[in-house]
Amino acid sequence: MSVTILITEEQKRRLLSEESGNKFSDVIKQNYEFIRKIVKDSSEQIGINLEFLITWGASIGGFVGPLEDYLSGRHPELSDLDISLILMGVISSYYIDNKTFVSKIYDKIKEEGLIKPFKTVLKKSEELKEVFLDFISSLGVTLHKVTNIMSYTFIIPLIPMLYNLAKGDPNSVEPLHIAQRLAGFGLLTISGIILKELINKMIKRFRSKD
Repeated sequence: MSVTILITEEQKRRLLSEESGNKFSDVIKQNYEFIRKIVKDSSEQIGINLEFLITWGASIGGFVGPLEDYLSGRHPELSDLDISLILMGVISSYYIDNKTFVSKIYDKIKEEGLIKPFKTVLKKSEELKEVFLDFISSLGVTLHKVTNIMSYTFIIPLIPMLYNLAKGDPNSVEPLHIAQRLAGFGLLTISGIILKELINKMIKRFRSKD
């Protein structure tokens, strides 16, 4: 015997938002684990403890994830350890204030003969940073310092997913539900209020475009 289960529109929106939130959370977790690996590999190669970076792992992963794909495509001859070291060089350029640490990382990159691919991906990172800052600024979110990019770059791999959601059923996504899901995951360094505002502005922007 078949049973028909009726749900309200509110329940439907919540279920769809929770499903989307799960997918977003998976991406955040992958970014976090990706940075944990880079930090572990690089700390062992350079001989300094870089574990403090894991606090921002989800955000840093959102930024360097696309760069890892770019680097692997341009330089398939690189080993996993080479890639970790090069990406740590990029990370240090944006997220590390300790000049001694930065110098040690750059020196190790030179020692391993990885300057050329490092410069290539560092240039690409500048392009990505500028595009991302322009996008965030266009939403009305002000970054008082460039280093504040650290708090928002987790959103980069989520942008296509949010865009697809926004272009679907306009009543199927609740920004609040998605923000609550992501905030509850515990890997982000921005508040739930700011997260809700950011997601809400992005969805409104995407829905307003043809």
